[in-house]
Amino acid sequence: MDEIRIIHTGDTHLGYRQYHSDVRRKDFLNAFSAVVDDAVAMGVDAVIHAGDLFDSRNPTLDDILDAMGLFSRLKNAGIPLLAIVGNHESKQNTQWLDLYSSLGLVTRLSNEAYRLGNVAIYGIDSVAKTKIPLFDYSIFDGKDTDALYNLLVMHQLVKPFSFGEWDINEVIDKIPFDIHAVLLGDNHKYEITKVDDTWVTYPGSTERNSTSEREPRSYNIVTIKDSGIEISKRIIPTREFLFIPVNVNEGPNAIEDVFNAIMEHDIHDKVVFVELSGDVKARLDFSEIEKFLLSRGALVPGIKDLRAGVDTLNDPTLKVVFSDPDDVIKEEIRKMNLTSGGLLLDDMIRDSQIAKTRMGDEAEQKLGELLEKIDFTNPVPVSVPVDEMFSENTGEQEPQSIDESLVSDSAKEKVSNNISQHAERKPEPEVSGSNSDSLPEENVGQNGNEPVNNYGNVLQPEKEDSILSKDKTELSEPEKQSSSEKKKDDDTPKPRQYNLGDYL
Repeated sequence: MDEIRIIHTGDTHLGYRQYHSDVRRKDFLNAFSAVVDDAVAMGVDAVIHAGDLFDSRNPTLDDILDAMGLFSRLKNAGIPLLAIVGNHESKQNTQWLDLYSSLGLVTRLSNEAYRLGNVAIYGIDSVAKTKIPLFDYSIFDGKDTDALYNLLVMHQLVKPFSFGEWDINEVIDKIPFDIHAVLLGDNHKYEITKVDDTWVTYPGSTERNSTSEREPRSYNIVTIKDSGIEISKRIIPTREFLFIPVNVNEGPNAIEDVFNAIMEHDIHDKVVFVELSGDVKARLDFSEIEKFLLSRGALVPGIKDLRAGVDTLNDPTLKVVFSDPDDVIKEEIRKMNLTSGGLLLDDMIRDSQIAKTRMGDEAEQKLGELLEKIDFTNPVPVSVPVDEMFSENTGEQEPQSIDESLVSDSAKEKVSNNISQHAERKPEPEVSGSNSDSLPEENVGQNGNEPVNNYGNVLQPEKEDSILSKDKTELSEPEKQSSSEKKKDDDTPKPRQYNLGDYL
């Protein structure tokens, strides 16, 4: 067979404004551009991108157009770009790769083989850690070809590497045809090993995403010929990260020691970190150190105080793992105790099969079907404190049905006593004047001055004035008629008011 050469790269993270620097954003673009330049110069047969093309699921328009420009250069050179979706750029439905694929710039790898001569190339998009045990290998059933070599592209942290989450032995064993090389993305450091007769390798990221990535950036060149598969690494020229160690001692000259150490290095246009060690009692003004670094031409000034674990740029060195967004959302929704109607609407809104333009009609239809199943003649049990049911403040509200199982024995006894007091209460004597001294003795408060109602509650002044302002026997005819009509209205039973929210 003819020799086939493929560039294997990934984790380009286009659009990453590291340290809030637009220059660093351009650095990530330039690093991937260098890979494209090499691909065109070498005339390779294909470029494989193993995921995390963009740093964000929502790249800016500039990032989208920049990537399109690089892909166009490959297309004009007759070099196919084959890619999968990484965890950083993964969207719920249509992916950015689908956009570029529709433009004829990228081929999205899948369980269907992409043929490159006698080589068949397959791909698996990034799988959330929680879904790895559920991965369905049967999607590869019947997909094998008569190719001499089969390559699999994945964006995962895999075993046998120490950081692995998915055992690559399981993948190789359960795919129903031979895999001769697994080309990976996600880990930003170059790694390579063999599992039995299968190559397993990471090319590393094209730019430094953190200060922990101190090794030179690189990509892989995969050469396939009759004698087998060979994989080599090629270094990418990137902006230098410079780390200046300084051991400081307590005293007035501590800051001068730092300045002298910085002046021993060429820091122009570099990302510079001063790493402080030594006496924790040595007091240093970090802002003065950063100003000095900038005055000497540093692109990004940073300080790592190893004495106290302080990093002025807060550059994380821990690996960030992105959970599956759908799993996180479902977990939070379960905590909200939504009604059946609310859960129905949530499922519809997040259903990728329902077009957004049809959402209103679909919601109306589904909720209508739900409402038809509800018997509105049955009262909805509502848990209401008994004290509120018989308090003065709730006396004018409509009665609510109570689930007796929710009422304690002491509460039932209180209700019974309250009802007995109402039944035994004597008719209230008429008030003959506006003087509060004429109130009966049983309607006077504890200190003997405040008027009280029949429930033992002290009347407010404005209520007292309204009660005593007019003798009941002196009502005019219109007032009597109005009072009679009001009493008639009160005696008329009102229809039950149903709150739709109680049923949904």
